Amino acid sequence: GFDLKAAYPDLEVDTFGLTIDPENPYRCFYFQRWRGTHSGDLDSYGTVYPATNVEMETPISVFSVVWNPEGLIVYEQVGAVVDRIEGNTAGKAAVFGLLHNAGLKLSASPGDKVFSLIQRIGHLAGNLGRSWSKEEDIPDWWVSPSRGADETEQW
Repeated sequence: GFDLKAAYPDLEVDTFGLTIDPENPYRCFYFQRWRGTHSGDLDSYGTVYPATNVEMETPISVFSVVWNPEGLIVYEQVGAVVDRIEGNTAGKAAVFGLLHNAGLKLSASPGDKVFSLIQRIGHLAGNLGRSWSKEEDIPDWWVSPSRGADETEQW
């Protein structure tokens, strides 16, 4: 995988604005801004992006976590950008901002066919992490057929 801590040893993640959803007491929203310097090489599964010593700042992004009554996380939404003009990562947040700053220019938009394909190939390979849960682990109440970077359908 990516050794992001080696590539960005000074990475700081500023988390703020935690709030409970007034309609769902099991959901917490919060904001993050990531800052760091690409001062170590980034190894992307054999392709090395040499350190550039370029400072990186992502735009502010909103995240959310949903728990069930037993206290288990059932859904986590990562990094919806609030203002894509902020920072210096071309509007990309979280890990995608780090990768962009290091020179790995991936599309990170829902609905992007190439990005969706890359995620699916990673799942088939079995050793590249997961972008969404295994189908058998998705609860019955989850109605959306979208997975990972799939286009968001309106049901």
